[in-house]
Amino acid sequence: MALLEVMDRNEIAARRSAIMVCASERLDTAGDDGAAVISALQAEIGRQLAEHDVAIGYTSALPGAEMLFAEEILVRSGELHLVLPCPIEIFVEQYVAPFGGNWVSRFRAVQAAATRVEVSCEEQLAGDEIQQRFNNQMLQGMARVHAERIGGTARLLLAWSPAAPAEAGSPADFMDQWPELEQLSLIDLDALRDGLGFGGHAADIPAAGRLAIGTSPLVVRAIFFADMATYSSMSDEQVPLLWDFLAEVQQDVEAAAKPPILINTWGDAVHAAAETALDLADYATALVGRIAATELARFGLKNRPRFRVALHAGPVYVGLHPLTGRSMIYGHHVNRAARIEAVAAAGEAYASQPFVALLQVEMDALEHEARMLGTPYHRPYRVEYVGLLDLPKKFGREAIYRLCAVAMPTAAA
Repeated sequence: MALLEVMDRNEIAARRSAIMVCASERLDTAGDDGAAVISALQAEIGRQLAEHDVAIGYTSALPGAEMLFAEEILVRSGELHLVLPCPIEIFVEQYVAPFGGNWVSRFRAVQAAATRVEVSCEEQLAGDEIQQRFNNQMLQGMARVHAERIGGTARLLLAWSPAAPAEAGSPADFMDQWPELEQLSLIDLDALRDGLGFGGHAADIPAAGRLAIGTSPLVVRAIFFADMATYSSMSDEQVPLLWDFLAEVQQDVEAAAKPPILINTWGDAVHAAAETALDLADYATALVGRIAATELARFGLKNRPRFRVALHAGPVYVGLHPLTGRSMIYGHHVNRAARIEAVAAAGEAYASQPFVALLQVEMDALEHEARMLGTPYHRPYRVEYVGLLDLPKKFGREAIYRLCAVAMPTAAA
């Protein structure tokens, strides 16, 4: 999906309206109290949508409040974006079907009516809490990018139980990652049940639909791949001069950006990873910028090197390479980052939608913190939509953006 495409008529009508993200505990509503809980939830969600003038919604449409939210967005002729933590059929099997055929039918209906349906992780890792956390990050980031594009405001609606475990990927975890409390709405599921005369823990989740509990083998990483578009045209005698050139470039990059937590090279290719999108954006733009600015004549190079840079993000496995003993990351998202590098333009940093979403979340959080402290904040990056590009080796299509550094404003003389 392309978040920076030309606005269609629905988006023009929705300009300045709130964009709302909805996340919730999954509920077992099969008991005698199910219909009453659903009715009360539906009424409260409708009230929240009306109060905040919501025209665009983002959710995963899990059974319970998220599904009701999706249906209410559609009833109001709004724009619905579904973001799922795993492929659709796996999502239905693992997260929807355990609650009964009625919820499957309702999910199929909102899936068919949604403006867009996105999958944040294309591999079969359903049930992992880090995958769910990453999906929540995508929901937040994509909604924030969308809101910035149309001049709207992003809000978070959480239906949660204070008694539920605050594990990774849970609504409580999502709340911890949302910086603006003034743009947060809460539905206390335990209080709602108490108000209806029902006791007990609202987050009564069947085992088949639970998140995994324990230490996940996955972590979320920002991923960098680059190779030199001009390397194959260099003669052998030019290659040692190139390494001298890059050694000076590296000194400047180290002074300008935090080093990646992992970096490997082979030939003219570079692979790196960082814990945040901002750290990797700093590294990528410093590398591209210093290569473009460093004087060639001092090194005897005939042509300026130009890297193709790809930036991506997602859950990956971490470990040590069994042959070299060096740190490594591996998994589908590493492979996808390599495929994006193949379509990047020489001398530029191309970023995937997941990377842009994480970057937006991080910049918004820093901007909010600065506003609370009364200090200025300069957003260091903007993105330009390149297009929906075909990736090699049967990796499908990816919405691609050009990462652009924004110069620090100078003080007036």
